[in-house]
Amino acid sequence: MTLSMEQTISIDDSHMVVYGYHKSRWRTILTYILSTLFCGIPILLFHWVPTWFLYATSVRCSFQIADSVLIIETYQKKCKSYYIHKILQKDIADASGLLNLGFIDEGDNEKQPIESVDAIHTPIHLADGSSINVQSYRYFRHKKQTMIWDGGRAQWCLLGGIECGATCAQLHATGGHPPSSERRVRMLNIYGLNEIKVPVQSIIALILLEVFNPFYIFQLFTIGVWVAERYYYYCIAVVLMSTFGVATSVIQTKKNQNNLRATVEAFDTVDLGDGRRVDSRMVAPGDVILLPNRCTLHFDAALLNGTAVLNESMLTGESVPVTKTALLRIDRPFSLKEHASSILFCGTRVIQTRYYNNEPVRALVLRTGYNTSKGQLVRSILYPVPADFKFDRDSYKFIIILACIAFLGLGYTIALKAARALSAGDIAIKALDIITIVIPPALPAAMTVGRLYAVSRLKRARIACLNTRAVNVSGSIDCVCFDKTGTLTEDGLDMWGVVAVSAATRPARLGRPQRDPRQLNELHPLKLAMATCHSLTLLDSELAGDPLDLKMFESTGWVLEEPDVPESSNYEILTPTIVKPKKTANIDVDDIHLPLEVGIVHQYQFVSSLQRASVVTRVLGEDVLRVYCKGAPEMLRTLCTPDTIPDNLFEVLNSYAEKGYRVIACATRVLEVTCKQLQKMNREEVEVDLEFLGLVIMENRLKGATTGIIRELKDANIHVVMITGDNILTAVSVAKECGILTGDQRVVHLHADTSGSSPLIYCESTLHGAPVGRRCPLVRWWRSEDSGHGSWRGSGSASGSGSNTNSFDVEASTNEPRYKIVMTGDTWKVLREHYPNLVSRVVARGAVFARMTSDQKQQLIVEYQALGYYVAMCGDGANDCGALRSAHTGISLSELESSVAAPFTSANPDIVCVSRVLREGRAALSTSFGVFKFMVAYSLTEFFSVGFLYYFDSNLTDFQFLFIDVALIVNFAFFFGMTEAYTGKLFKNPPLTSLLGLIPLSSILGQMVLIAIAQYLSYYALTLFPWYVRHTYQGDEVNECWENYAVFTVSMFQYITLAIVFSHGAPYRKSVVTNKQLMISMLIMTAVCTYITMMPAQWLAAFLQLRMPKDILMSYIVLALAAFNFVIALFFERIIIEYVMEYKRIIPKCLKEKQVRKTPYLLIKRQLTDMDYLDCDSVIKYDKENGDSAIDSSVLSS
Repeated sequence: MTLSMEQTISIDDSHMVVYGYHKSRWRTILTYILSTLFCGIPILLFHWVPTWFLYATSVRCSFQIADSVLIIETYQKKCKSYYIHKILQKDIADASGLLNLGFIDEGDNEKQPIESVDAIHTPIHLADGSSINVQSYRYFRHKKQTMIWDGGRAQWCLLGGIECGATCAQLHATGGHPPSSERRVRMLNIYGLNEIKVPVQSIIALILLEVFNPFYIFQLFTIGVWVAERYYYYCIAVVLMSTFGVATSVIQTKKNQNNLRATVEAFDTVDLGDGRRVDSRMVAPGDVILLPNRCTLHFDAALLNGTAVLNESMLTGESVPVTKTALLRIDRPFSLKEHASSILFCGTRVIQTRYYNNEPVRALVLRTGYNTSKGQLVRSILYPVPADFKFDRDSYKFIIILACIAFLGLGYTIALKAARALSAGDIAIKALDIITIVIPPALPAAMTVGRLYAVSRLKRARIACLNTRAVNVSGSIDCVCFDKTGTLTEDGLDMWGVVAVSAATRPARLGRPQRDPRQLNELHPLKLAMATCHSLTLLDSELAGDPLDLKMFESTGWVLEEPDVPESSNYEILTPTIVKPKKTANIDVDDIHLPLEVGIVHQYQFVSSLQRASVVTRVLGEDVLRVYCKGAPEMLRTLCTPDTIPDNLFEVLNSYAEKGYRVIACATRVLEVTCKQLQKMNREEVEVDLEFLGLVIMENRLKGATTGIIRELKDANIHVVMITGDNILTAVSVAKECGILTGDQRVVHLHADTSGSSPLIYCESTLHGAPVGRRCPLVRWWRSEDSGHGSWRGSGSASGSGSNTNSFDVEASTNEPRYKIVMTGDTWKVLREHYPNLVSRVVARGAVFARMTSDQKQQLIVEYQALGYYVAMCGDGANDCGALRSAHTGISLSELESSVAAPFTSANPDIVCVSRVLREGRAALSTSFGVFKFMVAYSLTEFFSVGFLYYFDSNLTDFQFLFIDVALIVNFAFFFGMTEAYTGKLFKNPPLTSLLGLIPLSSILGQMVLIAIAQYLSYYALTLFPWYVRHTYQGDEVNECWENYAVFTVSMFQYITLAIVFSHGAPYRKSVVTNKQLMISMLIMTAVCTYITMMPAQWLAAFLQLRMPKDILMSYIVLALAAFNFVIALFFERIIIEYVMEYKRIIPKCLKEKQVRKTPYLLIKRQLTDMDYLDCDSVIKYDKENGDSAIDSSVLSS
């Protein structure tokens, strides 16, 4: 038997490595003994880093003997997460757990005893299509998914539904035999109860989790030090703030957990196929369910017979009825995607079911609980995509730097106090006090201020934020991807007209457009296609269905009926839907006049990957069946016989698509089979050898705000991309209309040709809609280099331009390129599979990606992130969920449940919200930067003051500390984030995201130098007075001295100065003077500080323990130094830091070069700066032997 100690598993974009561990008894005992000896500190460390506890108490071993697993999960090769899970074992025939839960009673369990050992070997279906037959199994749960141990292959496998590896016919066979009670118990033991249970922690657990956070543990340490120093007042303030913070966090977390549970958890009673009614939580895969009207589904199931009309808004974001048809009984592998038109998804609502001859509508349960489509959506909320935000990483690194400074201060204090012969206890207290000063306990609370105010302002703008952390991330966005329909354009489509194939011409040609389809003859094939090829239904006597289908059907002037057709009718099979003209029309059948009525015999629902939908119909009185198909013209062209395809198809299609119309093609064929034979045919056999009928032209108008917002984003150097499932020419037209593509840009269309043995990608360039000829003979080859980069070589003007790539400038790289690339999902697939070395270069110049599936949208988002972009995705929830979750910032225009995973949801269905989110994000990020620098500078300023006074055997007094910490710092930090977002033009560069970059470090270090100089000058001025006598340590805690006055009074103004200089205004926030609360607070505190410095009342001086100077001149010197410090600090921050370094980017060239090297898309722009390689008709070829991609224009000329 193979022993396995390690396994690699890849699921979606996550890469997991699983290790087996076995608990060691002696290691565990030793760990607990050491934890006891060290007062439980190791236990606390194990709570923060659980892997340390695993390493301390367990040893690596094979999975066969392991009792726990360690999972190291890497997302997109960036973020690492660690998980530890216990390995459990379960007997699949053991019903005791269900008995204890009360879901079955003991009597029911004993009614049908198991008669044979073989009966308890129930197959466990795995996600890879295989299955194992065991009596008991080992498993662990990871992110609500079950991993099963397959002993035969010695590996962990993901538990799948019963459809995995099954054919459609096998599922029908399973549905034909309802499971016994014993089998249902075994399936429940394998899959668990059918519930999506959101964990809700108790108040006590939440409080303990919050209190044992490293931040609050450090606060406890801080409070202990301050109590030892008898600094009670600020201790009380910190305890109150911490209590408020813990209470607020616990209440909010509890509220969010309860809300999520209330939203997703639901259960009901359901009727099984054997007549029993059970709790929906007792439903297991393999059960047959009877579907009533007006019910909500709690499982994924396959429809076995009849039809059902569902509202799938929870999944798609579109609150329109969707008709589901029965799964065909064919011997083909079942696929959730391919057979989605027969799948009833969990969370969707059954509006109507249709059955005939009193046969109830039945469905076979495939998946339950977290394995369902709704469960996957909830899992994405519970376990969101790891966000790797540089600002957050750098903030932790900065804390480590502060800790290093604190330890330097600790060493300084110990050496200084030891030289003064202080007791060990006093030295320890003074040294530890330095740590509490350098690392400010109020830092985390202050950091949330900017985000909270931004969230509040977004809420007033009707934009909900589910994740406050996403606010700062949205401030870094430099690439925005938009869905088209419902996002950039209006949801509704209007009928423009039709263009039918002319029956009088050979070869076939499209005739003149007909604006009103009603003018077509009632028997015109195109009109019959428009009247029948849809999935509309009647709900409460009103037509309901897809908006496009509604518009198309209403334009024909026909009506729809849904009679209860008996089996003895003229139809060989039951026909649920009939369409007919409003005005009676007759046809002649065997010299008999019959009314024109068309029955829809069978429907093939629209599938995005197939880009078409079709129906099988029969005219009343006729014996033949006729297929009507509609879909993308490019797709239907491949399904039609060549002699029926109009020779002017592309000419007409392009003329309408380039004007922004949505174009749908229709086709038909006579199906010479019986209805019984039809049931055995697959879709590909039906939708073939079609006759092209014509085009249906629909209008899709831009939303009013679209053009202005796109222009605003592009003016801010934000890369704007359209990702849509629509026709590429329509998408390009809309892109030009809204400004994603500009008139002076060449549009390079990439087309994939997979007809040959090796796929080719053709590049066709247009300008102002017209083809652009070759400017010169061009043969440019891409050659991969060992470094992973490459160079373009070739003949033509570009190679002789004399440009030097070494002179590349970061700012110049953001200019609008001369060409943009557009492509379809099919080309994208070929590009990723066969030309991976060109993907990044194509994406960097990409503008429009059409005919993209949901998975491809998500892939594109990931590619932009890999280039170093911070990506926002804006969609209406339909087909955009994956992309919304993957983007750094997801903005949904739908308030339905499908958008619940997006951080932002706008109640206003236009893209104005994008600009608002970006503005508030930039303001919040700027605020976070300012608050962080302010808090760090405050702690270092106080550190300088204390360290300076320690030299004179003095210190700040308790009430001086209290005045600084509460009256100045907490006060200013509270109002800091109230400055609103800038309302002018979006700045061309987003705020900085690195706290450890040259600019923020220069800012902090510069201010610290000015502060240290001012404090020293204040002391130096004091020494010039003849009455000055240096303070000497008398063995007491008296800190009242002139050195204390000189340092404390000047430092008071320095905190006010820091709050002003770090409160940045334009271009990300309004001017600080617009923040009335902060300005009033600053004015009041400036007046108070001036009063304390000049002539405080005797009680106030005694309260602060100030020893006032004998000469008022010293007070004026302090004010002058404070004013001088303010002017120089403001000049340094506004002119040197903001204007010169940040705005003008006047920084050392080597640092610019470093920035380019670290940002992939800047490197690619450098490589493409002098290139015009797609500005002619060319073809990309792939050399399998050399691994080279090439763009060769000679292919076309030959």
